[in-house]
Amino acid sequence: MNLPDRTALESGAVLVSNALPSNPFVAFRGSVPAGVAAEGEAHGVAEFTARLLLSGTRRRSAAKLSDRLEGIGATLEFHNGEELLNFHGRCTRETLRETMGLLVECLSEPTFPPREIDRVRGELRNDLRIEADDTHARASRELGSLVFPKDHPYGRDPKGGEARVRQIRRSDLVSFHEEHVGPEALILSIVGDVDRKLIDRSVAEPLSRLKAEGSTVPVIPPPPPHKRRRVSIPMPHKAQVDIAIGAPAVSRRHEDFYALNLANLLFGRIGLYGRLGRNLRDEQGLAYYAYSSLEPRTAAGMWSLAAGVNPQNLAKALTSIRKELERLRSDPFSSEEIRDGKDNQVGSLIVSLERNAEVASELHRMEYYGLGMGFLEQYADIVHGISEGRVRDLAAKYFTPDDSSVVVAGPVGRAPPAW
Repeated sequence: MNLPDRTALESGAVLVSNALPSNPFVAFRGSVPAGVAAEGEAHGVAEFTARLLLSGTRRRSAAKLSDRLEGIGATLEFHNGEELLNFHGRCTRETLRETMGLLVECLSEPTFPPREIDRVRGELRNDLRIEADDTHARASRELGSLVFPKDHPYGRDPKGGEARVRQIRRSDLVSFHEEHVGPEALILSIVGDVDRKLIDRSVAEPLSRLKAEGSTVPVIPPPPPHKRRRVSIPMPHKAQVDIAIGAPAVSRRHEDFYALNLANLLFGRIGLYGRLGRNLRDEQGLAYYAYSSLEPRTAAGMWSLAAGVNPQNLAKALTSIRKELERLRSDPFSSEEIRDGKDNQVGSLIVSLERNAEVASELHRMEYYGLGMGFLEQYADIVHGISEGRVRDLAAKYFTPDDSSVVVAGPVGRAPPAW
């Protein structure tokens, strides 16, 4: 794979492209800093806005946008995130210019029609009702608010809650869009049957039409200190208890990231979900599922584990999870485990890069986190260069039961779970 080509536009946008002419289509991935972190006190407005960007522009209705994308065989989607408003899609070389034109049109000229606002409001309220009755969603959302407390953007519901969904008006959406959606800090990665001339003509030129006035990039504050808590969410009509356990971890740029990411893979991801899944699910039969996650962000990160269990097995499962975490100190990862984990990380990246969309995602991540255009070529050396001792030390440092918050949701009592 050749080094990606990076172009910084005068407007503040950055284009990152990689030519893979053997693939007969083009995949793109992009973002603007208009996620939850940009909302301030206007909770829910970023999610609401993202869902409306394909709902009509000054030139086309939602139906005409959909018809035109379908007519040229292209796709375009928008999604809200904690830090970013994300978009992605695919098209052909021949339709790249028109697809980019439609993207710019949706970003710069949304009209937020009242009928579409009512539709999205109904969608959001329905999503909230579904999540309120989902034990996994309730446990995960509560854990996030504990690890990132005091209304930090990493810890709150992007939909804002039922009351906010009812309160948001068209003027709120227009104001948020005007203030945060523009070319400043926009990132667009493009992979496939492209070349320098095509990028200039079919991507850079349409993007130049984005207005630069007014858009601001939010500063994401460090989260407040985490005070571990135990929370029980009674849902007596449910047949399953979902467990969510977690604590603060590192940002993506932190020096501990690579070793901690490998430790997380070994603990709760690789194979049958690592040590955690192998013990809790496969050997003891205490859980329907069990895995761990490491979610690095710009200002901080979170480590967590999740498990779904029979209510009768809740106490045993919590005890086994604690023992598995404590085992990281008494029986740390072996050299063979660490070697297998490194091979898995390198091999997984190589396999994923066979797909244009995955390459575009990696290029976007490289630019957003400032990893450098040579990151993919350096990745194997980075992973293989992680010392075994560092992986063991960081697993023991971050994956600790006594520093973690615990949430259980399902047919449980109101008393916090024993932990």
